[in-house]
Amino acid sequence: MRDVSSMAFGGAWTGQKLDILNSYLNAYTTALKNTSFKLAYIDAFAGAGIREVMPPNPGELFDDLLADDDASYRHGSPLIALGTNPAFHHFVFIERDAASIEKLKDQVSSSFPYKADQVSYHLGDANDVLRELCAKNWNGHRAVAFLDPFALHVSWGTIAGIAATKAIDMWLLFPAMAVNRMLARDGDIPETWKAKLADAFGSDDWEQAFYKKDDADLFGIEPTSKVPHVFKALSEYITRRLSSVFAAVVDSPLLLCNSTGSPLFMLCFASGNPKGAVIAKRIANHIINKTNYGQ
Repeated sequence: MRDVSSMAFGGAWTGQKLDILNSYLNAYTTALKNTSFKLAYIDAFAGAGIREVMPPNPGELFDDLLADDDASYRHGSPLIALGTNPAFHHFVFIERDAASIEKLKDQVSSSFPYKADQVSYHLGDANDVLRELCAKNWNGHRAVAFLDPFALHVSWGTIAGIAATKAIDMWLLFPAMAVNRMLARDGDIPETWKAKLADAFGSDDWEQAFYKKDDADLFGIEPTSKVPHVFKALSEYITRRLSSVFAAVVDSPLLLCNSTGSPLFMLCFASGNPKGAVIAKRIANHIINKTNYGQ
């Protein structure tokens, strides 16, 4: 494999992800421009801000997923949000790498110097920072949160905290292929992986969603096997879990694939505010359908 640190961006799925985010942010601020709400954009994995090669962290599960065109895992979302028109009132950028935070600050100062005082930077684990933010008083405030981790970095408690504000719309990039690889065909999954999956899903019933009992053998033993069409099952399951805490959820997350057609991620949308959820879901559905079918 080529050295990912020197590769140029090429994966079409990242462009789809950012195009969808861009469309939604502009629609969101347009819909709320004549309200009294203070609007915020929250980027939980902001990176360095620039659209550059972002190699996975050493030791991550399934580093080989991002091969060839998908090795260039880019983070262009902060600059997209800063360019939204109508504009957000405040921007929250979260990143666990100090060097990336400094690069992001430079990018903001260079590209949007007049918005520097509207941006707050948070160095640390996204789960910790998001839970702290969600615990604040959200009266008079609304926000869009963008969570695009490379792997299972987001705990269910964090997602539930976002939903509990009843003020935040969330776009979540869910690592579908990584989860699929964790789901062994025979159901024999290491306990550490089981715990990770339970933390991500917020439930222990995920095994019932992805495994089935086969016919008993000559000894009366019913072997376990993974369900067919696992990505469909995963889409339905994550949608059901999100629907248990959010006011509205897009029914069919967008499946993002690499250049060979292999599924990598699911882009999910959920709206937290009951009054605005119907419209928010309609907008998100329209954008996803346009991406899928050009309509």
